[in-house]
Amino acid sequence: MPFKFFTKQTSASVKDSLKKIPLLYAVNRHWKATLYKRRYISLQAYYKKLAAGKKISYREADISALAANSFARRCIHLKPLPEEELRILYVGTVAGQDYGGIIQGLRKFGKVVPFQHKTGRYGQYYRNVGKDERRENGNRLLEMVQEDHKKAPFHMVIGQMWAFTMPPDTLQKLRQLGIPVVNISMDDRHAFRCKRMNGNWSGTAGLIGSIDLACTAARECCLWYLVEGCPAIYVPEASDPEIFVHLAEPKHYDVCFVGANYGIRSRIVKTIEKRGVPVTCYGNGWPNGRIAVEKIPELFARSRIILGVGTIGHCSDFYSLKLRDFDGPMSGSLYLTHDNPDLYELYDVSHEIITYRTPEECADKVVYYLRHSDEAKVIGDAGRRRAVREHTWEKRFEKILKVIGLR
Repeated sequence: MPFKFFTKQTSASVKDSLKKIPLLYAVNRHWKATLYKRRYISLQAYYKKLAAGKKISYREADISALAANSFARRCIHLKPLPEEELRILYVGTVAGQDYGGIIQGLRKFGKVVPFQHKTGRYGQYYRNVGKDERRENGNRLLEMVQEDHKKAPFHMVIGQMWAFTMPPDTLQKLRQLGIPVVNISMDDRHAFRCKRMNGNWSGTAGLIGSIDLACTAARECCLWYLVEGCPAIYVPEASDPEIFVHLAEPKHYDVCFVGANYGIRSRIVKTIEKRGVPVTCYGNGWPNGRIAVEKIPELFARSRIILGVGTIGHCSDFYSLKLRDFDGPMSGSLYLTHDNPDLYELYDVSHEIITYRTPEECADKVVYYLRHSDEAKVIGDAGRRRAVREHTWEKRFEKILKVIGLR
């Protein structure tokens, strides 16, 4: 593999120096994008062949029964519980993300206890996790469950976990206590396997056998899980209409973007700005730096256009759904993002959101909709209505709870 110095072990200072050599950086970026796509294509082919050989086909309607049979074999009999009785432990990663609607959505159904890797420290050890941090995550999760389980048991443990952040044997111990374990994966197209740790995949695939239900934001990955013997359902990201609210005029920004500056993002922003339109950017790598999470909803609502970038990593033509695909339309502003095929199932593209294929097409559409503000408003309003109607975290969790039998 060329450019081994661009690995995770490379020091930040060396990486920064290498990024200043345009040709070198471009070649390395292209190589990384190629690897992402090759791995995905290989996995797709592998699981299609395996499914055909085993005569396995995926039907979401069958998953509730599969989950119920799994519980029955362990003598677990779940039943719907009222909100005041249901207790949920949520294992999160980043507080800003999770309190942007995920935890609020769960609270519609019961009492939610957020996981803390240390007292007062939200979520799992997540960045630069080693075996010690992973084990500490696992020990702390067991401790939290065992502290409460005797007096007020948890009825479900749910979270966004990978095998590199949470030891699979920890989740097995929870299941042995009779607690259903559900995992949410927003990144299966590029984080299903990841590298190996102690002979196991460190991505979400490494948790198979230790969870009762996988919730994936990539529909085709439901088959991957099922072939491996794990019930799975399609659960795309969502938003919260009480957090991302529609605000009346005035709009303060022409275009806004929230997210780190990497991959194709800088090129898109520069292409728009060459057309004379300022783009207000927040996130690592932009001059403005990061924005406080609680300020994002107003930024979105006060922007004429919310820019989305749907690509994975350094790719320019390989996509996954993003939280912004739901928070953006929920805000009632015009949402403009990559032409990700996944979006066509979720929105009426061109009437509820607008998409682009290239940075140049993106800039053209920015200029057009800034000049045709009435059209932009109609589309933004329609996007908000669709998001409120179909794409709330409350609806996502209602589906999950029904599948496992707690609703």
